[in-house]
Amino acid sequence: MHMPNGESGGRGRMRNWPQALLLVIVVASLVFAYSQWSARRRLEVAVGNQYFRSFFDLLGNVDNVRVALSKSLASGSPRLRVGALSDVWREASAAQANLNNLPVTHAVLARTSAFLTQVGDFAFTTARKVASQQVMSDGDWTKLVDLKKQSEDLARGLAEMETQASSGKISWVKVAEQAKSEVKPRSGSSTTPDVVKDGFTKVDEQVQTFPTLIYDGPFSDHIEQIKPRGITGAEISADQAKEVALKFVPFDASSYSVTVEEDIKAKGDIDIYRIRLDAPKRSEKPDAVVDVTKKGGHVVLMNVARDIGDKTIDLAESVKRASAFLNEVGMANMTPTFASEVADVSIVPFVYMQDGVLIYPDQLKVKVALDDGSILSYDALAYLTSHTVRKLPKPAIEADEARELLSPALTVTDPARLAVIPVETVDTPEAYCWEFRGTSYGEQFFVYVNAETGTEEKILQLITTSEGSLTM
Repeated sequence: MHMPNGESGGRGRMRNWPQALLLVIVVASLVFAYSQWSARRRLEVAVGNQYFRSFFDLLGNVDNVRVALSKSLASGSPRLRVGALSDVWREASAAQANLNNLPVTHAVLARTSAFLTQVGDFAFTTARKVASQQVMSDGDWTKLVDLKKQSEDLARGLAEMETQASSGKISWVKVAEQAKSEVKPRSGSSTTPDVVKDGFTKVDEQVQTFPTLIYDGPFSDHIEQIKPRGITGAEISADQAKEVALKFVPFDASSYSVTVEEDIKAKGDIDIYRIRLDAPKRSEKPDAVVDVTKKGGHVVLMNVARDIGDKTIDLAESVKRASAFLNEVGMANMTPTFASEVADVSIVPFVYMQDGVLIYPDQLKVKVALDDGSILSYDALAYLTSHTVRKLPKPAIEADEARELLSPALTVTDPARLAVIPVETVDTPEAYCWEFRGTSYGEQFFVYVNAETGTEEKILQLITTSEGSLTM
């Protein structure tokens, strides 16, 4: 039967609509894909430029460190030398920040990072010494010369990498993508691409040849080379160390599998036993690692591994839990300072109290889980390194006299307390001070006045955040 042309054309169009729809979908998909690719490309360019800028800023910072060190050596004016050393400190800090911005694993850059911290710290320490009209020793001059040479070596190593970066052999976007491709590197592997790893490893190897500086700055590596004063007592056996660990952990580990590693050294070249406590399978109990000194059986470090649930206790309660734990393990005369909160975990530092005097170098830290208040970590390395019974004389300057030496812009809010603090001086690592807490123009500060000389030794600003209190 013959169909009218209109009806036949309508049915033809109906038969063709799936093809038309498919064509629309394909075109739309291509447009969407292109827009996504274009957006990704723009993002890659932006990210690449950011990494590129950080790398070249790092080069500039290191070169500025070298120049400023040269100026500090050439200057005969204490005022200009202080300025040059201040430049070293500032540029080294900026270099550290730019280094941390690069998508390179910490293991590849460990020594380079340590050197930048160390050179900045030594410059700050020496600038303060010169500013207080102290004479630089022959050793200080030798260290400055060594630092200048070391900074030149570091600059040359980075310049070699600059050549590779400029020739396009380094794509920072690909570096970042490869670094993110593995959450945790396999043993013996690295998330850093070879071309970058090889370049930075060469730089880092150059830094490893640098001798450790011997000075008493706050971030000095040589604190790890001091013979710990708090490690006393007779040598203990591996079995005895196991018993120490089992008693120390904040839970019953009697059913745990225990492994003892003997040839281990903690920071500061401390001989330890490392006790691994593995929970029974399918028990849902936490594992733990405890480091115990071979001499005296002191616990240096304890870490408990478990998942953290939702927060149920506040920072103040976590401080109470940490204090109770220290009492249980026999760490008496410890007082908490400025607790902070990070990712549902509180970090509570404690300092030792001797005859009512705060001994800040004798510090340890306790981590508390904020889901149930259990103890996650204990770190007593600083305490064991510094702790000893100190001779604390009667202050030559009374609290009222020290208070008269404070800035008129500081309003004291708390009673003065005696404290021993670490100081950034080459000659004396500690100072016996009056501690004043006060406010100045709406901001809180701690000011430390030497109880023997009346010198204002240190000022710390107290920063109160939603995570807790920090000092700077």
